[in-house]
Amino acid sequence: MTSLRAALAAAALVAASIAAAAWAQTRPSSELAVSAAQVQGYLQSEFPRDFQALGGLVSMTASNPQLSIPADGNRVQMQFDASNGGDALGRVWLSSGLRYDPQAKALFLEAPRVDRVVPTSGHELRERDRQLVSLFLQDYASSEPLYRLDPQLLASFGNVRVESTRVANGRIVVQLNQPVSMPDLSGAQ
Repeated sequence: MTSLRAALAAAALVAASIAAAAWAQTRPSSELAVSAAQVQGYLQSEFPRDFQALGGLVSMTASNPQLSIPADGNRVQMQFDASNGGDALGRVWLSSGLRYDPQAKALFLEAPRVDRVVPTSGHELRERDRQLVSLFLQDYASSEPLYRLDPQLLASFGNVRVESTRVANGRIVVQLNQPVSMPDLSGAQ
């Protein structure tokens, strides 16, 4: 009889643990967290990116993106390799705020800034190449999402709207206009 009570007590503890874990994952929240790993996975499928300016007179390819979200910052950091017509220009480091576009249901770079360029040749980039990198960033920020939110997840929220986005504590936080029940997606890939 004692082993039966112990088995029932253990089963009750397991059931309580499962219920607590399920509640913790679905408790209502008005914030949706997006990790750097989730954005990195999205970027891997979207790069390399080809860019043309001046009616195709000049072109650039951006490849090998790497995204990080500093725990103590309010901007995402991204780096990528840039090449011009097959000639390697160098590695570009940028930082940026974020904006949400409700029609695209996606996050876009907001006011990206080139923080550093390490030329492949070891020499400074020519002014034309610097301008090409700047034009690419302007075009990318205005037309290409950094990350697209899952449309099925957003549809499951009904009439809930995204109010804002911010970078905080090493993640992107999407602020919703009301709490919704959802799983914690910060660890998802």
